[in-house]
Amino acid sequence: MSRSKERLYHLDLIRFVAALYVVFYHYGFRGFNADNMSNLQLGEIEFFSKYGYLGVDLFFIISGFVILMSAMNSNIVSFIISRISRLYPAYWICIVLTAVVMLFWGGTQYSVTPYVFLSNLTMLNGFFNIEYVDGVYWSLLVELKFYILIGALLLLRKLKYLEPVIYVWLAISIYFLIASQTTQWNVVLSVINFFLIPTWCSYFVAGMLFFLILKDGNIKTRIFPLSICLGLSLAYSTVKLEILTERFGDVFSPEVVYLLIIGFYILFFLISIKKLGIFNKPIYLKVGMLTYPLYLLHQNIGYIIFNNLKGSVNRYLLFALVITLMVYCSYIISSKLEKPMRLGIKNKLEKSYWLRKARLYLKAENTKQIS
Repeated sequence: MSRSKERLYHLDLIRFVAALYVVFYHYGFRGFNADNMSNLQLGEIEFFSKYGYLGVDLFFIISGFVILMSAMNSNIVSFIISRISRLYPAYWICIVLTAVVMLFWGGTQYSVTPYVFLSNLTMLNGFFNIEYVDGVYWSLLVELKFYILIGALLLLRKLKYLEPVIYVWLAISIYFLIASQTTQWNVVLSVINFFLIPTWCSYFVAGMLFFLILKDGNIKTRIFPLSICLGLSLAYSTVKLEILTERFGDVFSPEVVYLLIIGFYILFFLISIKKLGIFNKPIYLKVGMLTYPLYLLHQNIGYIIFNNLKGSVNRYLLFALVITLMVYCSYIISSKLEKPMRLGIKNKLEKSYWLRKARLYLKAENTKQIS
């Protein structure tokens, strides 16, 4: 087995740290400072917590890296099965738990209608502008759009042309960065902007390029597109800083944001050239398993607990206890509930008549091309 095919356990650790930083952002800054979502103020840690939103940016680099890794030597049927069986089980568990907590303890502030709940179960509600049961689900829509792009390349059997596609995607992202300041978008531009996610494209592309460097060791031809990715990431982060400053009425340091984003790129460059092997330990797999349910579960449930218990427990103790509870629940979900569901869904999809027919068709087409 080649080194590029080995499990990169340090990605599991990085994924968990990113999710935990998002939790700090929501609990330690965002909840109290916007939309009255939480009544728990933790002013002493706000300077650290306020930049936790960048954990999502790091997620997208990780996603670009690992999704391309899984798509290589795969086909559209296997890709669809792997994504469905990976995404939906934990998502369904977390959305049900969140809705139950909102129903019984959320009061008037946190509520969900049957229509919204059922729409969210599809994970496709964002495509139809239907609100989310929990606001953190917004990033799943971004991920799904990226999966559609990779899936399209697999369907057309054009993944070998990924790097030219990357240049086009980066060019589109640059255009929209400029156009956002100068152009009134028509319907076509709005549709392109929606599906090609120019705001986040640089992170996904960077992740894919870092994986390609790991795979074949070719750094020289990737330095230029990676430099474009970094420039776009910093430029779009500047735009977001203006939005955040206006929304929260607080000062965000551009220097801190830029240093964190540059740090993300350096981190993945070191991974791609195999300089972080000392951190590649199997123990991190168990930590990484907590990431997805922790991210999905923590926000609304945490806010509801804060709002119901504030004043009866020391605020920092409450903060620590809720994080501990979320991590423990994530462990139960990932180790006891999600795995059998995932395997059951995967087995059913593998046995699906239409997917088996599609797989046989693809195999026949590949045979024709080889012959």
